[in-house]
Amino acid sequence: MNIVSCKNYEELSQRAAQIVLKEISVKPDLLFCAATGNSPTGMYAEMAKKPEAFHSLRVIKMDEWGIIPLSHPDSCETYLKKHLLRPLDIPVERYMTFDTAADLAESECEKMRQFIAANGPFDICILGLGKNGHIAFNEPADFLQPFFHKATLAPSTIQHDPALSQGPEPAYGLCVGMRDILQSKKIIFLVSGKGKEDAWRRIQEQKIGTDCPASFLWLHPNTDCLVIE
Repeated sequence: MNIVSCKNYEELSQRAAQIVLKEISVKPDLLFCAATGNSPTGMYAEMAKKPEAFHSLRVIKMDEWGIIPLSHPDSCETYLKKHLLRPLDIPVERYMTFDTAADLAESECEKMRQFIAANGPFDICILGLGKNGHIAFNEPADFLQPFFHKATLAPSTIQHDPALSQGPEPAYGLCVGMRDILQSKKIIFLVSGKGKEDAWRRIQEQKIGTDCPASFLWLHPNTDCLVIE
């Protein structure tokens, strides 16, 4: 893991966008696995300053909340449309998404597994750090899932939005698996935001364990970790 210290969020966002622009100059139609949340928002805004560079970019959604519909203002779908797809003028033909409705979860997981098998690996995978060390919705557990799957979410993951735990079953999401992530050609790992100090310290120990899924990024040969320190 190549760790790059940034003095503030603006620098982190600019550096991350520069990495993406460099990669897309080599492969304009690269497959981009897009994270959501506060960490990549600034990077997407920087990318949107040069929309012409992304005329062939292919985007795949990394994860999505269960319980709430895709049209919900807090869904990953809504976020990506606002911050990435519309600013970069990505048409539906170049965007792979999925639904998390309970009756569709199993078939949507299979659809995504088949898509990744046929079109992967990801050329770029964007990751943020969860407060408990998760990446995507791969939560700390006794074992981790390799492929696209339905994941039960930890309380710390859903605490910001009570609506995410108001369904008839435990709060869940659908997300790419650890094999999907670790087979990516390049990973951009963004570490920013409050409450992640313990998880970051755990990663810095360079001890790989399922109690901190992000620690597995030490196994990846081409990960740029941008962190505000």
